[in-house]
Amino acid sequence: MAKNFMAAMVTTKSSTPPALYSQTEKIKKEISILDNLKKFIPPLSAEERQQLEQNILEFGCKDSLTIWETTEGVISSDSKTPDLPKYILIDGHNRYEICQKYGIDFKILIVEFENLDKVYDFMIDHQLGRRNLSPEQMSYLRGLKYNSLKKNEVQRDSSGKFLSDEKPSGQSDQTAILSEVNQENLPSGQNDQAAKKQTLSEQLAEQFNVGEKTIRRDAAFAKGLEMLPSEIKSQVLQGKSILNKAQIIELSKLKDKNEIELFINRQSKENDSIVVQTEDDNLKKEKERISILVKSISKPKDCDFLIKELRELKNKMN
Repeated sequence: MAKNFMAAMVTTKSSTPPALYSQTEKIKKEISILDNLKKFIPPLSAEERQQLEQNILEFGCKDSLTIWETTEGVISSDSKTPDLPKYILIDGHNRYEICQKYGIDFKILIVEFENLDKVYDFMIDHQLGRRNLSPEQMSYLRGLKYNSLKKNEVQRDSSGKFLSDEKPSGQSDQTAILSEVNQENLPSGQNDQAAKKQTLSEQLAEQFNVGEKTIRRDAAFAKGLEMLPSEIKSQVLQGKSILNKAQIIELSKLKDKNEIELFINRQSKENDSIVVQTEDDNLKKEKERISILVKSISKPKDCDFLIKELRELKNKMN
């Protein structure tokens, strides 16, 4: 259940109970970022980042940052201080970075989860609820959700009965998903009710209104992306990489470390080559445009405009 410690801050700080305000400010100074959670946040393009920064500078950080209140022992099983309070950022990473950069204040919303798996599910679902996701980002998040649920799926016997008293998180007897492996091994005619239960990929396909095979491809796509360096992964999710979905799915099938490393190195070199070639082409076009401007000078104000354009070209060449 969420505990909005900043609700009273909407009016004035003077109306905020001193103890509550003090605790809130303490938490804001102790916010931590986990890399394995930050990966769920789709990268912003340079234009999107600039627009967000401009909005925050002009209007402040309007939306609360979501903070997971937990302990060090929940995050790390081998922690020497398991009871030490931890405050983990789970939504608002880009806003937090901008606020830190310019010293801008922000509001926080405290939430509680039992473990990291619960946080994974929350973050994936939260991101999937956004409207501005690219096709690559949607595919990646659907794949992450499938892989996360599949990893934590409780094993059942051939009749669909749980092998332990524990049921999958958030699933009831009626909605629990029959293991796809177990379903394929069901003897003909045995337990028709269990056999009719949806597989995980079928359930997610229905949820996201896509084909069942699409969910399976998304799962492989997400697995392949996780094997790539963060820079290339970010380029893929922004649609700026030469790597396509089919290639990344093929990468997900590789198991030999040498093959994986060879694939990544080859794609990195090809990607760098494309980037350099694109930069050279753009620079060439800029020079041609300047050349045309020089030939068209006929008035003193044309010189001022040319000087301005030359300065911009100089900055691009630096």
